[in-house]
Parts: sequence; C-alpha cells; structure tokens
Amino acid sequence: MLSGDYETEQAELREKLETLTAEIEQQEEQAENIDKFIAKVKKYLEMSELTPAILNDLVKAVYVHKPKRVDGKRVVDIDISYDFVGILPKSLFENMKNEPMQ
Repeated sequence: MLSGDYETEQAELREKLETLTAEIEQQEEQAENIDKFIAKVKKYLEMSELTPAILNDLVKAVYVHKPKRVDGKRVVDIDISYDFVGILPKSLFENMKNEPMQ
C-alpha cells in the first residue's frame, strides 16, 4: 500500500518536473527572442525615414481584418507581427502613448 502511494507520487512528480522543465525552456526561448528583437530595434533608433529594408527587417507579417462599423464609421483593425516577438498587445502601445519620451 505504501509503496503503491510512493510510486504514484513519484510518477506525478516526474510528470510535473517534465511540465515545469518545458515551461522553463519556453520562457528562456521567449527571453532570447525578446533580446534579439530589442537588438534589432536599437539599430533603427536614430532613423529619419522608414525604408522598405527596415520594414522587412522588423516586420514578419501584417494582418488586415474585415472592416466593421463603429459609431457610424468604417473601422479596419490591423495586426502587425514583428520578427521574433509576434503580435504585440495593443495595451502596450496605449501605455507607451501615455509615457513621456526620453
């Protein structure tokens, strides 16, 4: 009876360890990708003009959604998928608008 409980607990712990290890690897990969994206963006901080080469270097894809009517106006949502980091949440850009430039 005790050995059965022990073996069950060990199996559960092994499974949990595998799950946590996979999560850690995923987090480390995300951190690496963010670092790569930041390094790319830093190259263009002093740019005076957005060129096709810069756009191709930073953006992976642009998704234009179906138009809809909001308050009588035609609105089209656009999502930009950036290289290494994917689509960034709109809330991030809203927060950036409210912060003073340094």
